[in-house]
Amino acid sequence: MKLYIVLLVLIITLTSCKESNETNALEQSETTETATAEITNKDTRAKSESINKGTFLCKINGKDWAYTKASGIVNTHAKTKKRTAIITFTKKLDKGSESVQLFYDGDTKALEKVTADIKQPKKGGGTMSAMYQLLHEGGQRLSESKISGTIDLSHATAASGTAEVSNMKIRFKEGNLEDASMAVISFSPIQFSGVGYSDLSKVFGSN
Repeated sequence: MKLYIVLLVLIITLTSCKESNETNALEQSETTETATAEITNKDTRAKSESINKGTFLCKINGKDWAYTKASGIVNTHAKTKKRTAIITFTKKLDKGSESVQLFYDGDTKALEKVTADIKQPKKGGGTMSAMYQLLHEGGQRLSESKISGTIDLSHATAASGTAEVSNMKIRFKEGNLEDASMAVISFSPIQFSGVGYSDLSKVFGSN
């Protein structure tokens, strides 16, 4: 009788352990599947947002700015023979577009000028095209304005470079801005690579 009871207890114990292990394995599997699904969904959302918003370039006055198209040209002035490399980042909007342009000396490779065309809310409603410009030398600039950067044109068709720009003043219609602080803008450090460009002197065969 005692042997029967011992065997019965042993069978019940083994059965309970098996069911417990199966339950734990199932719960662990479900948890793993849930976590994997969440990661996959997160990655999908991130990719979708990246496609919709464009490629991040920099922060402008602390707000992210992304572009949907980047292109470049290298132009040689007919008389002075000065070479200028212009890199243009364009952001396509539902209505219109925004742009940031970087102008480099094609020989020294130093950043010479920056322009920006950014949509801003205007007084009374609606938006306006706020035009900004900063030159390394001369032009309308503030005493604390800073501009620096370099470009690498060693690759025949793809440019890379850097730019640092701060305190770039709006060119006109400052009084129309809803947010007066946007009369002067600063970029977080810019770094780009793989931007396709064309050397017009080679395209058109000029010297």
